[in-house]
Amino acid sequence: MSKSILSIVLGLVFMAPTVAQDSTAAKKAATDELYPLWQNRHAIAISGGLPGFGLEYAYNLNRSLNLRAGFLAFTFNDFNTDMDISGQSVNVNANLTSTVFDLMLEYQPSTQSSFKLVAGLGYLNNVGLNTLILLNDDIGYGDLVIDNEEIGDIDLTVSWTGIAPYMGFGFGRAVPKKRVGFGIEVGTYYAGGPNVDIDASGMLENTSEEEAELEDNLASYAWMPRLMARLAIKL
Repeated sequence: MSKSILSIVLGLVFMAPTVAQDSTAAKKAATDELYPLWQNRHAIAISGGLPGFGLEYAYNLNRSLNLRAGFLAFTFNDFNTDMDISGQSVNVNANLTSTVFDLMLEYQPSTQSSFKLVAGLGYLNNVGLNTLILLNDDIGYGDLVIDNEEIGDIDLTVSWTGIAPYMGFGFGRAVPKKRVGFGIEVGTYYAGGPNVDIDASGMLENTSEEEAELEDNLASYAWMPRLMARLAIKL
């Protein structure tokens, strides 16, 4: 009887390391199958949307965190149209520019889902709208006719610059499980109110009071939306 008990005890002692090794190997295999990012932590991506198009580099820190750095740029020049302002026909020539550098941190609550929360900083290097406004017609006062070019034009620039905190959410891993991955993201920068610069020529008077008044009117436009689609390639 005692020999049988001794044999069972010795068997369990010698089998325990083997069972532990098998269990550890099974857990590692399951983890690697579920989240195989540990051997390929780097990715590059192209992205496009609002506020521009650009390139991005991503690094996988651990199962839940990814670090991203990139830039976005967009330019649209010479949009020309006629408008009616206070009963006067004017020509408006507009130019839109956007250059943003980003540093973002992604958090994925679950390794089984591509849902993510994103926070970071954007540097708004040159984001704004420039418009040149010129009267289309001459102005007459009785027998006096003033040429529209003599009246002058108004060069108006509205721009956001500086560091802007960012927060958002989306779907798609910064470093995809497979070779290629697709993602979308929605968020917003807090850029503060824009800077306004007015440069008038000719008979039009340029005053700092008008700039300050327009800045006050645009102060509520402090949040800049970001809506992006992203195609990532694991390195």
